[in-house]
Amino acid sequence: MQRRETVVTTLGRPAPSEAVREAVTMALYVGVVLAAEFVAVEEHAVDEPSTVAVIWGTALGVALAHVFAFNLAARLFAGGRITPGTRRAVWAQLAAAAAVAFVVTVPFFFLALGPALDVSGFLLAALIGITAYVASREAGVGRIRSLVDGVIALAVATAVVSVKVGLTGH
Repeated sequence: MQRRETVVTTLGRPAPSEAVREAVTMALYVGVVLAAEFVAVEEHAVDEPSTVAVIWGTALGVALAHVFAFNLAARLFAGGRITPGTRRAVWAQLAAAAAVAFVVTVPFFFLALGPALDVSGFLLAALIGITAYVASREAGVGRIRSLVDGVIALAVATAVVSVKVGLTGH
């Protein structure tokens, strides 16, 4: 019989499940990757449909690549089986990637290309900061510290995007 340990946050609540942690990770990851893509899209954007296709293609492509690696590693470490928790984590990752892509594409339904790119860039920044803030709060951290965590996450994401852009030229 396996004994299950429950990890508890500082608020005395159970820590988020693997699926929730993986969804948060995917949302942050897709947000950073899309932010880097926005730099390239702004330089080469032709129209809304192609820009929306790049957003969805990037988000889903990154998510599928991650899910492939995640599932393969899970199978290898679990002797060839995928646990129900791992299955839930995979679906949570895909849902998080789709949610980020959806939120970022909404401005393209209402605005011209230039303003839509600007609003979507701000939405990505907000998603990264808010995701970090909420995850920190759920772990039992106070509001001020969670706000600092969100700002730090946004600053680090900006640095990562800057390095990516600097290394690749877009």
